[in-house]
Amino acid sequence: VRGAVQLDEDEAGHMGRRVGELLTAVLDRNELVADDLISIWFTATPDLHSDFPAAAARGLGIVDVPLICAQELDIDGAMPRV
Repeated sequence: VRGAVQLDEDEAGHMGRRVGELLTAVLDRNELVADDLISIWFTATPDLHSDFPAAAARGLGIVDVPLICAQELDIDGAMPRV
């Protein structure tokens, strides 16, 4: 399962809300709960510095699932703040 969001600004609260909305939608649409998950992999473009995307999962109560954050490649012309 994969999803993506583009942020309007690099601000921790905004990132938490948008990533939280995405996680909630993905889980709901696929009828999943935290116990169904093995791990979650988050990526972010190099222009995002305000927070870890994975923090949103912890904020939703996903506390026993391993999470990892990685940086997307910095490619000219790529979509920003994703």
